[in-house]
This record gives sequence, C-alpha cells and structure tokens, in this order.
Amino acid sequence: EVLFEQLRALRRKLADERDVPAYVIFSDVSLREMARNYPTTVSEFRRIPGVGEQKLKDFAQPFLSEIKNYLATNPRRTFSGDSGSPFRRRRSRLNDSEAETLRRFQKGESVDKIARARGFVTNTICGHLVAAIELGKLVPQSRDRFFTATQEKEITAAFHQVSDGNLVDVSALLGNRYDIGLLRIFRALRTREPL
Repeated sequence: EVLFEQLRALRRKLADERDVPAYVIFSDVSLREMARNYPTTVSEFRRIPGVGEQKLKDFAQPFLSEIKNYLATNPRRTFSGDSGSPFRRRRSRLNDSEAETLRRFQKGESVDKIARARGFVTNTICGHLVAAIELGKLVPQSRDRFFTATQEKEITAAFHQVSDGNLVDVSALLGNRYDIGLLRIFRALRTREPL
C-alpha cells in the first residue's frame, strides 16, 4: 500500500494547487488500479479506469513520474485475484438495463418515476445514470435535472470538506438529507468536468 499512499499524497497536492476536492483529480479506485498495475507509459496510463483524455493530458506526467520513482527502489508486487491481463477491460458501452434507464431519463422522466416503472430502487437507477455519465452519455449540463443551484452549492461545500470524497461522510456532513445515489451522480458529474 506504500505506492497507493504516495499516489494519494500526490493527488492531494494537485488538488490543493487547483483548489478542488481530491476526488476530482482521481478516485481512490483509479489510484488503486495505478498502484496494482504500475503504468509507466502514457498508453498504459490511458487504460486505467477514470482516465479520460483531459486527465491524461493534465495528470499523466506527475503520476507516471511518481510510479517510476517508486519502481526504481521497490519491486513490482503481484496481487491475488489479478487476471493474466495487467489491466481490466474498460467498459465502452452501457448494458441494456442502463441504456433503458438513460432513454427514459432523456425523455424527461424523473429518477423516482423510472424506479417505480422499472421495479428498481432509486439507488439502482442512480447507478445506471452514473454509468451513463462516466461513458459521456449524459453531460454535466444535465445537473439541473438533479439539483437546484442552492443544493449544488451546499453539496460542493461538503465535498470540499471531505477530502477523499467518501459518500457516507459527505452524506453525514449534509445531515443525511441527500440520497447516496444522488451524491454518486453529483460526484460523477463533477469528475467529468474539465478542471
């Protein structure tokens, strides 16, 4: 976990320089993938989940340098449960259920209405929409379908206080007034925006 902690420290430094929450740089999931797979080239870095073209341009160099410095004095570790391939295949499309949720949402149906119509809990529908956001199928400008300007300001302030973007901590800070699924959508929309 040494490399993971070094990458987290680098993320915090970059976030502080830009005055944004740490999760906007990269999620813990992305950092764990880096710490497990040791990308040392731009093409390898691109295959890490959560690395889009903008983040590749902005952050490949500092993170690759950190990983190379680590490897200069530490051996690569192999992790149990790793497949033969050094990188998990990145999703390139929504599954049928996610696509149906997106279709209904784009027609103007609310999260609650979609959940009722499809027989799912709202958190599942939020998960479908997060997948759509991460694949660029739902743009950040659609945020006003989820939040008022006041809510957005309040949630942004809470995320700034919780440096690692932990949703349970953010929710608690907000008095548990927002569904976790909605906070997942907020985080996904923020992460998609260029810094």
